[in-house]
Amino acid sequence: MNKNTKLVVKDNALIEASFNLSLVEQRLMLLAIVEARELPTLTYETPIRVSVRSYADEFKVNDNTAYEALQDSVNTLFDRQFTYYDKDIDERLKSRWIHTVSYMDNKGHVIMYLTPVVIRMIKRLEVEFTKYLLNHVSDFRSKYSIRLFEIIAKWKEAGHTDKYSYADLRTMLGVEETEYKTMSLFKVNVLDKAVKEINSTENLPFTLKYEQFKDGRIITHIMFKMKKKPVKKNNRADQNTVDMFANMTAKQINMFGDKLSRDKDFQSYYIAKSGDSREQYAQDIKGKLLDPFYVNAWMPYLEKIGFVPSNKKGA
Repeated sequence: MNKNTKLVVKDNALIEASFNLSLVEQRLMLLAIVEARELPTLTYETPIRVSVRSYADEFKVNDNTAYEALQDSVNTLFDRQFTYYDKDIDERLKSRWIHTVSYMDNKGHVIMYLTPVVIRMIKRLEVEFTKYLLNHVSDFRSKYSIRLFEIIAKWKEAGHTDKYSYADLRTMLGVEETEYKTMSLFKVNVLDKAVKEINSTENLPFTLKYEQFKDGRIITHIMFKMKKKPVKKNNRADQNTVDMFANMTAKQINMFGDKLSRDKDFQSYYIAKSGDSREQYAQDIKGKLLDPFYVNAWMPYLEKIGFVPSNKKGA
């Protein structure tokens, strides 16, 4: 998989969940999500393999550092939990990230099994999800930068986020009650550092700033604003990115949409809406294929039925 096409996809309930993972734990989960989404079948019994080599390559560390990072973090990740809002039952729930994990050994990889809740939140392609490329966060050295980037990525099309209360933002970023208790410490050690790191990353499509809202003299809410960077023309480094090769022609959408609607494996992966006929199911698929994101997300199934992405033609 080209590193410029590694997609991280999360349900917005997971984007806005409350959790505290270390930098390495977040990186490990992101690699697991990318690997999991490439699998034709994903259940709580599916092993997700993350290798030392993939960690070292993605996050630009040496093999020894990557080995030690995975060895330490996979054990702590096993005990981590997150709290999220389930809109279907109007309740806040708590879940683990993984339910089973292997010990690190001389094979150079670790195997994890995701919980059903996490699987649902990374596999279900519905309206309310956030997606971004893994290499957008690969260079970050702060756990807060990754979490802040995920939060604002949800709002990138709007250009600004909602107003987040100070308390909610702390929990979403994983700041403990005992850490950075004052607003000034929180801004200096969390917000300002994360914003600076995001803005200094060249391959991101926007720059970031935040606005503060007060009740009297007390800061109560914060809103983040994104400004798109100008697009560079003829940038050869961008030729392999997801949007450059994933578009399909109208003829391809019609043909492969019909083929996907008849494919048994795909039917198990992307389930038809209740009551839909096969024709309605096919139309739903064709509508999704207008978006390069779905083309890439469904690439294993598309290639199985004969689609050849433009970056592989003539290879």
